[in-house]
Amino acid sequence: SAFVENTRKLKIGDPLDKDTDIGPLVREGQVSLLEGQIKNAVSMGAKVELEGGRVEGNGYYFSPVVLSNASLDMQVMKEETFGPVAPIISVENESEALDVANATEFGLGASIWSSDKEKASLLACQVQSGVVGVNGLFKPEADLPFGGVKKSGIGRELSRFGFYEFMNIRSTVLF
Repeated sequence: SAFVENTRKLKIGDPLDKDTDIGPLVREGQVSLLEGQIKNAVSMGAKVELEGGRVEGNGYYFSPVVLSNASLDMQVMKEETFGPVAPIISVENESEALDVANATEFGLGASIWSSDKEKASLLACQVQSGVVGVNGLFKPEADLPFGGVKKSGIGRELSRFGFYEFMNIRSTVLF
């Protein structure tokens, strides 16, 4: 598929290099977590469409993995991943897609991809997530609030909304 081929072309490397698409994971434990989630998914019937994984060498690099035939009972769908693993669940319609997207206990980020931006924008309003990208992935910026919902957290950082999270505002009333 075009998704798999485009994912295959992503450059893994130094995050300070402007041509890098995927930098390292935060720690060894995260690499092991992803490996376990992938192993669990495959044992439960997921099909590996793009076989990536641990990249040997310095750093905790992990090349992208694409899994088809994923299901909601797999660890990769029930746990936060924080790595380049794309589990794909096929659905019949938009309503089912929203049900799948909102079935998780987490809600940090989501993305909707469509040639119909108006329809995608309407769907984005129904996704239970702190941030949603339409036809792209959200990258935190200083002027946009960032944070999750459900078990992905409460509150926001960045933007004026994030600034208020770190303030203790008090009212003083003189009579």
